[in-house]
Parts: sequence; C-alpha cells; structure tokens
Amino acid sequence: MSGYYSEHYNEYIDSTMHTDMSHIYAIFEPLLKGKRILDVGFGSGRDMLYFKSKGYEVIGIDPEPAFVEHAKELGLNAVVGDVLSFESDIQFDGIWACASLLHLSKDGIAAAINHLKTLLNDEGVFFVSLKEGDSETIDEKGRVMTYVSKEFLKGLGLQILSTTNDPMGRDIHWINAAFMK
Repeated sequence: MSGYYSEHYNEYIDSTMHTDMSHIYAIFEPLLKGKRILDVGFGSGRDMLYFKSKGYEVIGIDPEPAFVEHAKELGLNAVVGDVLSFESDIQFDGIWACASLLHLSKDGIAAAINHLKTLLNDEGVFFVSLKEGDSETIDEKGRVMTYVSKEFLKGLGLQILSTTNDPMGRDIHWINAAFMK
C-alpha cells in the first residue's frame, strides 16, 4: 500500500467519519451471537464507535499508526497491526472487515480471510465487504484497489449476503459476504 493514509489521514477521516452505514450494520448484527468484535482496518473508527455505542466489546487493528492514535483519542481499543499476521488470545464473536481488505491483492485477500477465520469462536461470523468486479488497479491516490467476484468469495467459503450501492454515492457496487462457523 502506498503512503496515502500516512499523508492524508485527516482528510480520509473527515470524508468517511459520518457516512451512513446503517444498512450494512443491519446485515451484520443479526448474525452475531455474542458481543466481542474485531474491526479489521478500521480507518476513521466510525464503525468501532457505532459498535461500542451498541454495547459491543470492540478491538480494532489497522496498519496506519495515525488511525490508531485517532481511535485511541476517541476512547477506542485499537492497535497497529497487519491483517496477515495479527494474533490474539481472544476468540471473536464477529470480525468486521468492511472496505478494508480491498488494498490487498487477490492472493492477499484470500490469505487474510483464511487467517482471520482462525480468530473466530465456535459460533463466530466473519463479515467482509469488497468492491465487485474482477481487477486489481492503482487508483488516482496511489492505493491498490482489488475488485472481486461473488464466485471468488464463495470459493473462500463465504456466503453472499447482498450487493449494495456505494454509501458515498460513487459508481461502485459492494459485495457483502460472511463466513459463519
């Protein structure tokens, strides 16, 4: 990944913090059978704040130290971490990877999903939201953007829950999928 987030973290936080994600939360929350959530690549901390406000115990990992510092300033439990190597003594009821794994290659996405599945408890659910398509590109901000197909996610053992329009109004469709033990 480029250094985009290191250099533009405030701009990113400002542009995403107040995006209405209620329609996506409504897909994930009914699947949860407990209160412990791992938020992978949390960025602005928007989703962590929501889950905390609903009484969930949320831990967040993000590779960008500025996002972790911001989350801590908001009173959130956050650590700098890489999705491919993150380990925890805690087994999670839910893992939330909403629009975060898309900066990995397809092989990286597959490795991340397979690794994160091991952090779920026996009734855990792993939710992922990724851009629909079939390409790996570099966007105008220098970030890797990987688009995946429903078939790709099904091949990793995920169930397709829905396809939604972009909450920020862009011409993008998102695939919302979950792995449930």
